[in-house]
Amino acid sequence: KLNFLDTTISKINNTFIFDWYRKPTSSSRFLNFLSNHPISQKMGVVFSLVDRAFLLSDFGFHKRNLTLIIDILLDNDYPLDFIFDSVNLRIKHLLKNHKDHARTQIDNNNNACPSWLTVPFIPIHAEKFKRFDRSVVRVSFRSPNKMKKYIKVQKDSRLHTSKSNVVYKIQCNDCEASYVGQTSRQLKTRIKEHRNHINHNSSTRSVITDHRLEYNHDFR
Repeated sequence: KLNFLDTTISKINNTFIFDWYRKPTSSSRFLNFLSNHPISQKMGVVFSLVDRAFLLSDFGFHKRNLTLIIDILLDNDYPLDFIFDSVNLRIKHLLKNHKDHARTQIDNNNNACPSWLTVPFIPIHAEKFKRFDRSVVRVSFRSPNKMKKYIKVQKDSRLHTSKSNVVYKIQCNDCEASYVGQTSRQLKTRIKEHRNHINHNSSTRSVITDHRLEYNHDFR
């Protein structure tokens, strides 16, 4: 027996048997039915679970997986009637798709694909989008409120002078002269060196020091 991705593969009498695999650490938490999301997204949760349970497993596991789906959805506050209606609708779709697969492939090749439009979900306006011709444009909804809008992980901002590997410019206070330099160390360390050269007239001369001594100008 081998767990691979979302399937458990078993070898019985030289035959491979497949079943839907769920990690032991799975929380079984999905979009809650009481949340402020369009009903189509809640149906999508049911559809995706049905697809996994049926398409990733052999026939002998379908009944057990269906019971598991119902338990998961009930734990996420889905009404039993909604669960049964959505599950039946999806199973009918899967059966029809299986029977008509060849014909569907031909139809898809001959027909142009519709465009998709994604809009924020606002309950009072969502129904208006159903008037669109689905053969031309299809609408999907997204939640306008994202967790990152309220929970932000930010790093402490660094002071400008604490940055390293920078190109910097020092402007003369008394004329248009300026000095552009580059340093791999922190900028404040390099500026401190320039100030020491100017104030103490050290033997280590620079363009800034020469300008300061020749014209008696100050730099900022």
